[in-house]
This record gives sequence, C-alpha cells and structure tokens, in this order.
Amino acid sequence: MSNFPRDEFDDVTETPRRQGVHRAKDSVQPPRRGVAWVIVAAAIAVVVVAAVLFIVPKYLSSTAASPAPGSQTSSSASAPSASGSPSATPSASTTPTPTPTPTPTADHTLQVGVYNATTTSGLGNRVATAARNAGWTVAAIGNWGGSQVASSVVFYRDASQKASAQALAADLGIANVQQAQQLGYPLAAVLGPGYAG
Repeated sequence: MSNFPRDEFDDVTETPRRQGVHRAKDSVQPPRRGVAWVIVAAAIAVVVVAAVLFIVPKYLSSTAASPAPGSQTSSSASAPSASGSPSATPSASTTPTPTPTPTPTADHTLQVGVYNATTTSGLGNRVATAARNAGWTVAAIGNWGGSQVASSVVFYRDASQKASAQALAADLGIANVQQAQQLGYPLAAVLGPGYAG
C-alpha cells in the first residue's frame, strides 16, 4: 500500500453511474432513409442537366444545319422579278426549275509533282513540259518512289482539289484520278506503264 493519506478520489462507489456521452444501444437512432432518396434525386438531376447542356445542343445544331430535302429558301420565293413585281409562288402542279450547280474550276496555281514510274528515260521531263504548256505550275520532276502503280494516275491531296486533279489528268491524257492525303504537293502525276501521253 501507499503511504499517502486518503482523499476523495480513493472512495469508489460499487455501482458507478455512467456519465458523459455514453448511451445504451437502444438509444442510438438508425440513419434516416430520406437521405438516400435525396442523393438519388441529386444524381438524376445531374444527369438531366448534363444531357441538356451537352447532348441536346449538338443534336439541335446538326438538325438545324441541314435543311429538309426538297425545301426552298424563302428569299427565292419572294424575290422581285425583272418587271419589279414579286414573283408568283410556284403552285403544286408546276415543278421548279433546278438551279444548275456551278462546276468547280481547276486551280492552275497548285503545285504539281510529275513522277516517272516507268523505265522510259526522260518521260518525266517530257510530261512536265506538257503540263507547263497547259498552264500548270510544275514544282518537282523525278522518279516515283511510292507503291507500284499499274497505270498512270493523278493524285490529289484534299477533296477541294479534285476538280484540279481531273483537269490536270485531262491535259496529260490520264484517265485515273485518286485522292492520297499523304502527298507532298497538292497534285502529283504518276506516269505508269503504258503511258502514251
């Protein structure tokens, strides 16, 4: 035993009562079920807002950009005629005259590469001279280093250059025109076996 005198802390009751935040198991309340419904409702709201902000505008812009087939613009129906009076709206029994689409023109300022894929010496120089005489800008003449071609072909890099490629092919007597996006020049005339030019 200790040699200290007894004080109030030495007296311990036999049945101490609990103090503080200790609670019996029965007094703990289960979590509320309403919280789960609030979380589910918030998740649905987030999905709906995301759909409205991201998906719907893309859908609307794609449908608004393309007019319905067979529809006419309102400006063409109300344009005044040569006499100054408004033109009559075509009735259902008359068929509108189709507007001719403008034919794309060839751009002779595009750089052209002329490549010889045959064993005929000097063929590239001869065809390059013919292309220059037709008004084309020949930027390169050489031997073809690409994949083997079965016949002569004019390659174009971009879809907007297709009309120019067709015009170049017509000037050089080449029937085959193809797109090849990896070209170094906008147009390339590859002279294949049997080129008669």
